[in-house]
Amino acid sequence: MSTKQVTGMLKIRVIKGKVLGVSVYRGYAKLSDLSRISKADIYDQKTNPTGTQRDLSPKHAREAYQYVKDHDLGFWSEVLLCARDSRVIVFKPSSASPDWGTLIIDLKATQKSDGIAISRVDGNHRLHYAGGDHSGYPAIDKVVSFCLAYDLSLDNEIVLFRDINANQKAMNTSHLDNIEARLTGEDKLKIQNPELYIAEKLGSDPESPIFDRVWKGGKKPPGALIPLSTLHSGITYMLSRPTKLTALRDPDAEYKVIRNYFSAVKRWQPDAWTNPGKYLLLRGAGLWGICFVGAEVIDRVLSANKYGLEDMLKVLRSGKTWDWTNKGDFQGLSGRGGASKISDMIIGELQDESGMSIKTLFGKIMEDN
Repeated sequence: MSTKQVTGMLKIRVIKGKVLGVSVYRGYAKLSDLSRISKADIYDQKTNPTGTQRDLSPKHAREAYQYVKDHDLGFWSEVLLCARDSRVIVFKPSSASPDWGTLIIDLKATQKSDGIAISRVDGNHRLHYAGGDHSGYPAIDKVVSFCLAYDLSLDNEIVLFRDINANQKAMNTSHLDNIEARLTGEDKLKIQNPELYIAEKLGSDPESPIFDRVWKGGKKPPGALIPLSTLHSGITYMLSRPTKLTALRDPDAEYKVIRNYFSAVKRWQPDAWTNPGKYLLLRGAGLWGICFVGAEVIDRVLSANKYGLEDMLKVLRSGKTWDWTNKGDFQGLSGRGGASKISDMIIGELQDESGMSIKTLFGKIMEDN
């Protein structure tokens, strides 16, 4: 099947149907045409918080372009697009069948739309350079298969993006964690995934010591150095064993205590905040190690009927002085095993305390504004 442009209209022979409940048109078209009619809705936690796509990797996009340009024999899975604005497409069925026909796309409308008339759900890297709009990258007119979904809400479109990337091609990314949080909603997230709820809130709460330091996927804003997925794993480690913290059994109470702990860590190691690139504390095994340490420090403080920043800082300072620089005491430690080693080293030097009813302490925490 071929495509052709007539007076600003792109006409494509398609089949109309459903894929697992999603209404779609399926057909074949030039990569250049698919590129020109669609746009990527790149998520940006500052400027485009409703976006669906992760940030583009120019290297990945160049590799995709070269692959299709240089190979006479190759294969790609379908490009998946979504018609957000139904006014830019018209389906005219054939006389032979209501499910066969011609899809007519208004090129001018797709390109002049204030928003995104046709979005890219899956295939942004394949389409980015294919339209011929970038210097040094001529249009690619080779034909590929595509699928155009319609009558979807934005949330449904995000669900498809998540499922394609998480279920069919496993991807443990901050972007997918962020999408999971957005799709679930705060109230349900507290119940279904309290660790992710706490991690997300640490990055979005202005009172948190890592406010605006958490990267949630998409375009990386200045200052965001902790991937949400890394922090999510760290909070999961912190809550992985039964302690007085987990006995609180309320994500908001747990969050208050964990926020106080990170504030204490910032006071304990302030240079790691002012010059994070020179220190391991807010990265990988260093961050996870701090989370493991947090389970112990918080347990000791709660056992003493306390939960404040100063109380946790006192415990952290009760041990030896550690060198958190890149070539310091924890150099070469990585992964979960390295985090456990960091935790064991630090906890082994801390002094001990004891403590009140967790139920009474819970009430005290929740009354504190």
